[in-house]
Amino acid sequence: MMNTNTEATLQKKLEKFEGSRHFLKPQMSLSLLATLLKTNGKYLSYIINTHREKDFNNYINELRINYILAKLEEDKMYRKYKISILAKECGFSSAGKFATIFKKMTLHSPSDFIESINNN
Repeated sequence: MMNTNTEATLQKKLEKFEGSRHFLKPQMSLSLLATLLKTNGKYLSYIINTHREKDFNNYINELRINYILAKLEEDKMYRKYKISILAKECGFSSAGKFATIFKKMTLHSPSDFIESINNN
């Protein structure tokens, strides 16, 4: 187990990461993030599991989807983009994976979500 100072430091580094756009990189992985945060994967995985209550993949996917949701709400131009462009914009390797995770998080397909915010 890690000591409380290390845990607090890693939480602060993770919060800083969340405020950056590094999570949009398609190649983002647990090992890459551990390198960026100058820690090891086990410690980082522990922090994400314990303090974000999800595994690494779900954590990154949630950051990405929340990013694109904000863009869709703030910038009407994003609502005109193809789903494949939105997927790339937020770091997904495929439009299909993006759409699946988007629907899992929002309970709406990207197209339905865009249509609903356009109507409101």
